[in-house]
Amino acid sequence: MFSFMTSEIPSFIKIELEKLFHKLSPLMKKNTKYMMFAMPLLFISVFNLIFFLFFGGFESGMTAIILVYALMAAVGMALYKETKYIKKKILALEVEHIVTRIEKSEVMNDYKKKDYISLIKNQPKIGIQTFMNFLTEEHERRKMMQE
Repeated sequence: MFSFMTSEIPSFIKIELEKLFHKLSPLMKKNTKYMMFAMPLLFISVFNLIFFLFFGGFESGMTAIILVYALMAAVGMALYKETKYIKKKILALEVEHIVTRIEKSEVMNDYKKKDYISLIKNQPKIGIQTFMNFLTEEHERRKMMQE
């Protein structure tokens, strides 16, 4: 999914991120579609409503057109609000997946697991970076145990 990063990250991290993005991709696609429709609807309707207000004036024959633009703005705003809700849902699903993966680790001790989990829950915006740090440390410990 994020092919521009593939050369920079190790394969063990890439595999875990692909699992995460595979889980999140339906919501991300839905969010993108809603945003693609919300923004043009909002911009076109608000622009035309402002244009009619300042330059055309409201005449009795324009009521139907004004109602159509107001309806377009309402639909656009509803879609935009839905994208904000979906973003929160994506973040919650991401945190849930990462926490589950950390708890499932057999290599790390419980103290470090709790430390990483609290970091992710306290700062979910940088959860991916924390998860990558966890995976790196887990990989290093796994290599040390095999030696």
